[in-house]
Amino acid sequence: PLQVDFAYSIRGNGSLSLVPQAGETRWRLRSPWPSPSFQGDFLPDRRKVSASGFEAVYRIGNLALGQSLVDTRVANGTVQAGAAPDGGTATLQAGVSLMQPVDLYSQVDRAAKYGFLFIGFTFLAFLLFDLVGGVSVSPVEYLLVGAALILFFVLLLAFAEVIGFTFAYLVASAAIVGLNTAYSAAVLRSWRRAGFIMGLLSALYGVLYILLSLEAFSLLIGSLLLFAALAALMYLTRRLNWSGEEEA
Repeated sequence: PLQVDFAYSIRGNGSLSLVPQAGETRWRLRSPWPSPSFQGDFLPDRRKVSASGFEAVYRIGNLALGQSLVDTRVANGTVQAGAAPDGGTATLQAGVSLMQPVDLYSQVDRAAKYGFLFIGFTFLAFLLFDLVGGVSVSPVEYLLVGAALILFFVLLLAFAEVIGFTFAYLVASAAIVGLNTAYSAAVLRSWRRAGFIMGLLSALYGVLYILLSLEAFSLLIGSLLLFAALAALMYLTRRLNWSGEEEA
């Protein structure tokens, strides 16, 4: 059998594919990219993925291609090598794509999906102060606080395109926490109550940043944290009279 061995280097590619046609194809890949996605009809026999890059080794035999090395059928007096059994051309291939699992825009998009948590927990805190503390909070004040919470995601995207996601997150969260804390002090008529709002928002933004930094199990961890927060809230408010009516 004829053996062919060659090596090559490529720069600037987002993906690479190989269509095997030999009796036995051995393909070794090395790259400093830490997040590969192995695609195609064949997976590597051996792979090693780490923060410093990945290495993969493919070994594809002719039987896996579903074709013979030499077709005994003769067309126009020539022997067709590497043809598929039905006379067509084999299209089976092995490939790898270089993924960007957590980029700037995907992080902002994921953060926006948790926006209802910020609005819900903050509004609930104001409602508790309204029912328990006797502080009247008007619908307009709820609307302004909610608008400030939504503005966080706009600030996050705007700053992230300039200074990066981490610093943008710090700037945007600090601005919104400071704004809502100062406004809450006026609405709730107490800096102590406003401090509770500040602590609540700071904790929510801290948990959200951890979830956004995770590449794996972020949905599972977020769901468990949400369940724990809801269970704690239900337990703490189990004796609260939400209707405001006196019990007989």
